[in-house]
Amino acid sequence: MTQLPAHLLTAAAPRPDYLLGPASAPARAGLPALLTASGGILSHGDLRAAIARMTGHLPDAATGRRLVHLALRPDLDSVIAYLATLEAGHVALVTSDEPQAAAILDRYRPDVRATGDPEHPFKIDSRTPRHLLHPDLALLLSTSGSTGSPKLVRLSHRNLAGNAAAIAKALRLTAADRAITSLPLNYCFGLSVLHSHLITGGSVVLHEGSVLDGALWDAIDNLGVTHLAAVPHMVELMESTGVLERDHSSLRLILQAGGRMHPDRVRRTAALGREHGWGLSVMYGQTEATARICVLDPTLTAENPDAVGRPVAGTSLHLDTAVPEAAQGTGEVLVRGPGVMMGYAEHPDDLSLGAMLTELRTGDLGRIGADGLLRIVGRRSGFVKVMGVRIDVAVIEQALETAGYPACVGGDGARLLVAVQPRPGGPTDAIAAEARRIAGRASGLGPAAVAVAVTNLPRLSNGKVDRPGSAALVRANTDAEPGTAGAMPGADPRAADVAKAVSQVLGTDSVDLRRTFVQHGGDSLSHVQASVRLEGIVGPLPQGWHHRPLAELAALAPTGRAAAGHGEGGVPVRGRRRGWRTVESSVILRALAVVAICGSHADLFDVLGGAHLLLAVAGFNTVRFGLSAPSVAGRWRATARILVGVAVPTMLIALFGMLATGRYGWSNILLSHWLIGDTTEGSTRNEYWFIDAMVASLLVLTAVLSVPAVARAWRRDPWRVAAWLTAAALVPRFVILALTDTSMAPSIMPTTLWLVALGAAAAYGDTRLRRWLTVALGIVGGATFFPEQPMRNAVVIVGIAVLVLVPRMRIPARLVPLVALLAAASLYIYLVQFMVLSAFENDVVETVAALATGCLLWCLADRPLRRLQNLIPPPTR
Repeated sequence: MTQLPAHLLTAAAPRPDYLLGPASAPARAGLPALLTASGGILSHGDLRAAIARMTGHLPDAATGRRLVHLALRPDLDSVIAYLATLEAGHVALVTSDEPQAAAILDRYRPDVRATGDPEHPFKIDSRTPRHLLHPDLALLLSTSGSTGSPKLVRLSHRNLAGNAAAIAKALRLTAADRAITSLPLNYCFGLSVLHSHLITGGSVVLHEGSVLDGALWDAIDNLGVTHLAAVPHMVELMESTGVLERDHSSLRLILQAGGRMHPDRVRRTAALGREHGWGLSVMYGQTEATARICVLDPTLTAENPDAVGRPVAGTSLHLDTAVPEAAQGTGEVLVRGPGVMMGYAEHPDDLSLGAMLTELRTGDLGRIGADGLLRIVGRRSGFVKVMGVRIDVAVIEQALETAGYPACVGGDGARLLVAVQPRPGGPTDAIAAEARRIAGRASGLGPAAVAVAVTNLPRLSNGKVDRPGSAALVRANTDAEPGTAGAMPGADPRAADVAKAVSQVLGTDSVDLRRTFVQHGGDSLSHVQASVRLEGIVGPLPQGWHHRPLAELAALAPTGRAAAGHGEGGVPVRGRRRGWRTVESSVILRALAVVAICGSHADLFDVLGGAHLLLAVAGFNTVRFGLSAPSVAGRWRATARILVGVAVPTMLIALFGMLATGRYGWSNILLSHWLIGDTTEGSTRNEYWFIDAMVASLLVLTAVLSVPAVARAWRRDPWRVAAWLTAAALVPRFVILALTDTSMAPSIMPTTLWLVALGAAAAYGDTRLRRWLTVALGIVGGATFFPEQPMRNAVVIVGIAVLVLVPRMRIPARLVPLVALLAAASLYIYLVQFMVLSAFENDVVETVAALATGCLLWCLADRPLRRLQNLIPPPTR
C-alpha cells in the first residue's frame, strides 16, 4: 500500500466519543466514571469536562496530528491525558514507564510526552509534526506488553470502538458495573477493561498494586468492584493465599486471560465462584486483535475448563489446517472482524500506512468444537509466552546470532528455552552463561528466566532446525539438574526474584541458585543493596543468610511476599510501599553515620564519632563476607575485591581534588597519608584518614588470618580469634594515646585497628555471653577514646552496642529506599563531602548537596566498578 498525501495525514481524526458513549446521554453524566482508592470520584460528566480542559494543553490537530507518548499509569491525570490525546485527534503511543520503553522511544521519537504533572501535563518536544500519521490510526501498543522488541501494533478508532463494544456485550456490562485496574494499562488486556466499562457508562477504580496487596481487596470491597481482570499467575497467587475464599459481596465476575490456565485450576476457581457468588469467564485475545477475540460464558466454564469461549460480536474464526504443525483436527486460528489491527509498525514510516490486514494469523493452534467453543492446544513458532509475557523469538535468535551463537529459542510458559550450537573448542559453561545473559537482556525477562543447553541443533529432513526437538533437548538438560539457574527460576517465581536481585546487585548474568551470595562474589560493599532487596522478597533474613544457597533463601519466602510488587504473569506491577520493613542494623548504622558525618562537618549539628563507628561496621561486614572464605587464598582474593571497591574511587576522587583544587596530594592518592604525609592539625590532607585506616586495618587483619596457626583457630572459632585480636589491638590504642596528645592520634591505623577487630567479633557473637563480652570490649576501648569528648565516645559505644545486640530493626517501609541508598553510597558521600561543603555557605544546603552528590556518584560508578571487581574471582571459587 502506498503512503497517503501529507495533506490528508494532517486531517484531524474523528472525535472518539465511543469511549464515553454518546455525548448526548444526559442520564449518564452524573454516574461515576473513575474512582480512586482514596475516595476521589469523577463522574462521566466531570470526566468529559476534564478531558476538554486537558485537550487545551495539546497542539491543535488541524495544524498536524502528533504522536503522543504516555507512560500510562492508573491515576486520574494519566488516564485523562490518554483520553484527551484520543479526543484531540492525536495518536497515543502507550508504554510502561520501565527502562525497556527506551528502545521504543528512541526509534519512534514522539512529538509530545505526557509528564504526569497536573499543571503541565504535556511536554512538546517538536513544534511541528515529525511523522506522517494515517487518519485512522489511534493507538500504538507493544505486542502483549512485550519489552523485547520495538515492533508496535497499529490500532484504529474502529478497532477500539468495535472491540470495546463487543467485550461489553459479551460480558453483559451495564452502567452499574465497576472494574479495578488490577493489570497495567499499557497491557492490552488492562486497557480493554478501561475501554469496555467506560463505553457502557460503567466505572473503573484506579488502583496501583498487586492482588497480594490488602489495599486492593479493601478497594474491591469498599468501592463495590464487580469485575476483576487477572492473568493465570494472578489466579494462582489468589488461590495460594486463600483470598478468593473470603466473601467479596460486590464481586460478580473474574475475567481470566493472558495465557493458558490449567483446566484443574479453572475448575477449582469456578467452584470457588459458585460458592461465593461470582463467576469465572475465561477469555482469549491478542494485542493484534485489539484485546479480546473470544469470551467463555461463566455458566459454561466448569463444564469446559479447557475452552476459551466463542468469538465476540462481529468476530469470526476459522482454522488453517494446512500448517505443518496442525494435527488431528487442529489448525492455526485465523481471526476476522473489526478488532483486527491495521498492521505492525517497525519503523516511523509505517505510521502513515492504512489497514494492511483483513485477517489475523494468531500463531495459536486450536480446535473449534461442535458447540462453537474454541480450545487452544499450542502455538506455532514465532512467538512464545513466558510468565505471561509474549516474546518474539526472532528477536532473541537474532541477538544471539549477532553475538556468534546460532540458536533455537522456544518457551514452556515458565522459561525461555534456548538451545545454542557449541563452538569448536569453546567452553560449554562460558557459552551457556553468555547465551543466558544475551537472551535475558533481549527478552527483557532477565537471565534467571532463561534455560540454556549447549548442543548440536537437531535438524529436519529439509535442513531446517527442529524446534520441538531443540526445546526437548533444553528441557532434558535443565530438568536433569533441578538446582541449575536455568531450571529452578522458571519453576519457582520466588527463586526468579532472588536470582534477579542477586544478578542486578552483583552485575553478573550467571546466577546459580545452588551457590551462596558470597560464592557469587558478594561482599561488604554490595551487601547493603542485596540485603535490602532480599528482605523485600523473603522477609527478615536468617542468621548467616549470605552463606546459604540462594535456592534455600527463595524457599523461605511466603508466596505473597515473594510476589508483592512483582508482575503477575510477567506483567509489571508497581506495588505501593506500606507499613514497616525489617532492615539489617548495619545498614541503618551506615546511613545514620554518614549523615552525622556530613552534618557535623557542615556545622549543621554536632554529632561526632560516626566515622569511627563506621570502622566497626566495616570490620563487621568484612568478616561476614570476604574474610569468611575457608582458605587463605580465598580471603586474599576477597580483600583484593574490597580494595578495588574502596581504593579505586578514593584514588580517582583524590586525584581530581589534587588537580582541581590542590586540596589533596600524592599521600592521599596512595592511601598512606598517615605514614608519609603531613599530619599537622587542620590540614585538608588529613580528611581521608578514615579510608587510610580502613584499608590498612583490612590488610593487617587479612595478614594475621593468613598465619597458619591463626587460620586454623579462625576456622574453629572465629569469635575467639576476633576477641583476642581486639584485646591485642587495644594495646597500641592505649599506648599511643598516652604518649601523644595530637588530635590525629585517634585517627590512624594503630589506634583504630581495635574497632575493625571489634566489628569482626560482633559478627560472630553467637551466644549472649559473647555478645555482652564484645560490648564490654567496646566500652573499654571507647570510654576514654576521645579525651574531654564524652558525647563522641558515647556515640561510638552506643553504635557498637546496637551492632552487637540488635541484628535488625523495623523502620517505615517508605524510608527503606532512602536508607539503602545512603548506606550503599556512604563511601562516595564521605569522599566528596569536603569538596562539596566548601562550595556553599548555608549549612543545610551544604549537607544536602554533599549527600546528593555522593549518591549520584555512586549510582554512576557502582556498575562499572562492579565489573572491575568481577575481574578478580570470588573468594570461594
